[in-house]
Amino acid sequence: MSPSQKSELVLAIFPTSRGFGWVLFEGPMAPVNWGIASVKRNRSAWCMTRFGKLIDLYRPKAILLEVNDSPEDVPRNRVATLAQDMRGFGVNRDIDVHVYSRAEIATSLLSNEHASRADVVEVVAELLPILRDRLPPPKRPWQSVDGRRCLFDAAALGIAHYRITRRNS
Repeated sequence: MSPSQKSELVLAIFPTSRGFGWVLFEGPMAPVNWGIASVKRNRSAWCMTRFGKLIDLYRPKAILLEVNDSPEDVPRNRVATLAQDMRGFGVNRDIDVHVYSRAEIATSLLSNEHASRADVVEVVAELLPILRDRLPPPKRPWQSVDGRRCLFDAAALGIAHYRITRRNS
């Protein structure tokens, strides 16, 4: 990848209680790399170190994050703080940081701001078949969230970003 290509990269990040999922896009519907960063101890410090390494490696033009704005979807304090730290990290490095609500993401993918995360994951798997082999099985009420879902949440951020910015331009 040449330096000129790197300037157009967009990094979508979805922090969780276990780490974060990320997808690097070079354009709409064009993921070039992705992964899940998870850790058991020193989570915030380790996540920020890993996040910094991604920024240094890819030098994205923009960082995408989701803001949790609904009362029933309030993240644990550490996750909210991690997202805020990632946002500040990007701003301090003069990287554009775009923050989208869950409703904006669901609306851009499904035209329904109340769509479930499971519905969003299914749409992402259809739109980005390259990620389909990482699709987590449907969650049962007694199960915790599958760690792979954060990858699809990050991908949904990227897809939504391109749809929203295209619509607004």
